[in-house]
Amino acid sequence: MFKKEISKTIRLDVVGLFLAGLNNTFLALFIAVFIHGPGTISNQSDLLLRANWIAENALLWKLGWLLWFAPTLSFAWSYYALGRHLDATRQWRNLAIGVAIIAAAVDIVGVLLNATVLPELARELANTIANPAPTLMVVFLSMEKFANNLTNIGGFGLYTLAGMLLLPAIFATASYPHWLAKLGAIEWIISSIAVVLLIFVPTLATGPLIVSFLLYAPWVWGSAIWILRKET
Repeated sequence: MFKKEISKTIRLDVVGLFLAGLNNTFLALFIAVFIHGPGTISNQSDLLLRANWIAENALLWKLGWLLWFAPTLSFAWSYYALGRHLDATRQWRNLAIGVAIIAAAVDIVGVLLNATVLPELARELANTIANPAPTLMVVFLSMEKFANNLTNIGGFGLYTLAGMLLLPAIFATASYPHWLAKLGAIEWIISSIAVVLLIFVPTLATGPLIVSFLLYAPWVWGSAIWILRKET
């Protein structure tokens, strides 16, 4: 019975890591490019056009943010699924898991603002697009920046910090493949660069963000295979 329960736990960790890679590398990029594209600052610099697109595609916009819960929650879970198999003497591991939970909470607040508040402001702005009220434009822009900062800087930034905090335990775990540890280090260094650019020069952050997304899946999938081989 004990071995059976352990086996179930390992399978849950492995499935969680595979889902995290799938959601955060492929689903997240699909949402950003094909669902939210015209309503985001990176794809449409004109505020009024962004607001008008969100207003006209409110259901699609909300669906995209509803789907965003999958990357957010699986991202947070992946830190625990991997972290608990790493060197237990490295207490940074526990801090990393805690930071990831905080990151998920921050990210969820941003998701809810994007899904519920922004479409209403966009609808009001679209109704007056011929002669938009400056105050309403300021409110929309402020809320848009606040929500995006929660998800892109607050949430992603804390996730990146959590990833960096995992690295000492990863390199200290003797059975963890060294090439995979290096891949994890590259992933979180590039993510850190993306976070800095998001804060200071957001127009230059797209490249590092895409690279960090593309590296994440092979890293967590490789970690899942390592756990499966080590524990079973």
